[in-house]
Amino acid sequence: MAAPTAPSTLTADDPRYAKMFNVEQEAIALGRTAIEPDLTEEMNRLRERAPVLKGTPRELLGLPPIQGILGASRDNYTFLSYAACEQGFQHNLIFSSAIYKESQGVQSVGPTILSMVGKEHKRARSVAQPLFKRPRVMDWWKPRWIDATVAALLDRLQGRDAVDLNLELCARLPMYTVTRAIGLEGTDALSFRQHLTRCTFGQGQATPAQAAESRAIVDQILRELIARRLQEPGDDVITGLLQGDLVLPDRSTRKLNEDELFGFCKLVIFAGGGTTWRQLGITIDALLTHDPFWEACRDDRGLIEDAVDESLRWRATDPYFPRLCTQDVRVEGVDVPAGARVFLCLGAANHDPAVWDHPDDYDIFRPKAHHLGFGIGPHRCLGVDVAKQEMVAAINGLMDRWPRLRLDPDLPRPQFVGFDHRGMSAVTVRLQ
Repeated sequence: MAAPTAPSTLTADDPRYAKMFNVEQEAIALGRTAIEPDLTEEMNRLRERAPVLKGTPRELLGLPPIQGILGASRDNYTFLSYAACEQGFQHNLIFSSAIYKESQGVQSVGPTILSMVGKEHKRARSVAQPLFKRPRVMDWWKPRWIDATVAALLDRLQGRDAVDLNLELCARLPMYTVTRAIGLEGTDALSFRQHLTRCTFGQGQATPAQAAESRAIVDQILRELIARRLQEPGDDVITGLLQGDLVLPDRSTRKLNEDELFGFCKLVIFAGGGTTWRQLGITIDALLTHDPFWEACRDDRGLIEDAVDESLRWRATDPYFPRLCTQDVRVEGVDVPAGARVFLCLGAANHDPAVWDHPDDYDIFRPKAHHLGFGIGPHRCLGVDVAKQEMVAAINGLMDRWPRLRLDPDLPRPQFVGFDHRGMSAVTVRLQ
């Protein structure tokens, strides 16, 4: 089956982009009153104090709490060294993702693998895993959705000199890639994501009635799509999920139910759209502010994936992940009690000098070591290879068309900002 053409909404001008894909607006939606600066140095100082500290990352950094995020009242501990965070990721029964069941935003998405643990997580993940493995990404996702979306977005920029790639490329690429991959070819993807945000993680900016209205719209769109794919299977993620079998504890199998299908679709759109948007901007900015690396990647495109990986280590957009400690355990000399909430602070762990030389430097030629940007262990990001190939394709496309691309010298230097969801304030460039 031929790759679908990109929808016209992909290249349309729309003021909603500036609101939805803006780190300042995102901060406000999370209940903050101001953009927080880059806190990498402060996280490093916390790690130097001790590999494990009592308190949440925000408390330890002197930041105000975000209301409604933490859930139940618990003791809190933050893991800061690479060794501590690696233990937290790998030992997923001791440090459990069940903590997400206390997150109003995650739970509003529906049942997802985020909050599952152990065998339940493995069984559910195995239904979707074949659709996201690297060979499948390279021979299905890339030619079918990623390359066409990159080409359409860059075509739109032809003839222009100065642009903000944060809005024109970084925000649009992952949103349209994952929405089209789900199978929403005829739907305005921007409107769909807007409603999905309003009824889940953006609830603080919507009245209960507005959130309910948006939830009904999202569920109806997905329900109609599932019904169509049951009658006429397509070549998309929904069809793949419908055709997969969930293996139950007694070894019998069944198909995913509606709630499970909804959960997978919403999670793919959220995780794929937000994280990749911010990380792509971070990577482009890192390359443009380290001229030898931009030139090296331009001359040897095999280095681009190394540049993406290094940006994930150097400035991962999500600097910590929560876990629930299920038993008394000692980590890096600190006793962590059962029932405590643990934060795996990869923003500090990825700069641990015990693992990397000169860890605060962005260096695409550094020796390989497993960073924690997408997590490790059983809960490593399901869509990691999709995200990487979107970023690689975007940077390749920019270098093909505008090899002399550079940051706009007539505008203020874009800033790396935010803490809970970090990203660039803008990626303003000159193409010619």
